[in-house]
Amino acid sequence: MRYTHVEMAWQVVLRIVVGTYWIYFSIMKWFDRSWVSDLLSAAANGNYLPGYNQLLRYAASNSDSIAIIVTILETVIGLLILLGIMTRVGATLGGLLGLNLLLTFAFCRCQLTQTDFPLVFWFYFFPIMLNLQVAFDKSSKQFGLQRIVKKCTFQILPKRLRNQ
Repeated sequence: MRYTHVEMAWQVVLRIVVGTYWIYFSIMKWFDRSWVSDLLSAAANGNYLPGYNQLLRYAASNSDSIAIIVTILETVIGLLILLGIMTRVGATLGGLLGLNLLLTFAFCRCQLTQTDFPLVFWFYFFPIMLNLQVAFDKSSKQFGLQRIVKKCTFQILPKRLRNQ
């Protein structure tokens, strides 16, 4: 299937927006993770999904290490998507992380969800859909670091290996 310039431009813009989304939220946690423990505790106490609330209680008890892991994961996801390296892997991980956030905060009896549930739900559901779109787009093959690396590697290879 051949993509038009408008479709390819849309995919590049979407990839940049989604990558920036993950980088933005990772930067928020790189410099101050103190708010994460309170948020996880409130979500663990108010979550009504069976089994998932026990998992959240474990995460709340280890909130510093969980926050560091999630921050690193968000940074890696954002960089993979922005640079166009293994975009499908990064976007799939972003979708799974978004699903985790959706299950954590949209399905709990927290003050935030009780005051404005539609906002919270769409705030976490929308990135899942965007990550899935990025996972299946072709923009990183045309406008990503992956193409540049592949092209440079191809030029370095001897001619007899190129034909194989």
